[in-house]
Amino acid sequence: MRQLRCRDLKGGDVMLKVNSGALLARIISFAQSLVGQANPQIVHAGLMFDHRFIIEAQGAGLISNDLMVGDLPYGYLVYRATRESLAEGIGTCAKLMFDIQGQQRTLKYNFRGLPGAVFSPRGRPRTAAGMDQLLDDILSGRGHPFFCSQFVIFVIQFVAEQNGISASQIFDGNDARISPSRLASLLQANRWFQEVGYLLPYER
Repeated sequence: MRQLRCRDLKGGDVMLKVNSGALLARIISFAQSLVGQANPQIVHAGLMFDHRFIIEAQGAGLISNDLMVGDLPYGYLVYRATRESLAEGIGTCAKLMFDIQGQQRTLKYNFRGLPGAVFSPRGRPRTAAGMDQLLDDILSGRGHPFFCSQFVIFVIQFVAEQNGISASQIFDGNDARISPSRLASLLQANRWFQEVGYLLPYER
């Protein structure tokens, strides 16, 4: 792997945060270790919409953070879709969701989604109709809470369906039942994504 800087990142990149030692990160890491998941030190996930700003579900809900400022202390593994249309779509969809949150404030962070993501079987992916319905609900103001990896999985599976790729071909699991560590494992063995490198804390 090579060390990346912000200038190397692109919209649609999948960002997997390494345990920083913060309380919530330690809780997530411990829960993932408890059930024997690989990569338990991967405790959070987000999506880039350009080379510097990451969109992620945390705290107050779906937010954007600057990797050069608020997220400067964190390290990340970086994955990128191997098909350009998929990568571009992921970045565009993530930005759309962020814009919706800016207008409606209805995309809350779902910390209670942690047990389902960590302790539940992966389950079946949403159908294309189910994903369309969820997006319609979001657009109409009904909103939806997202755990961090759930947001990432939903966006990727939704964009895949829009590109004629079934959600199960990308990730054979339900977005609400895939933890950050499971997401790391799925990306490592996924022909639709490649690992492009890592960001070190405070080195951008």
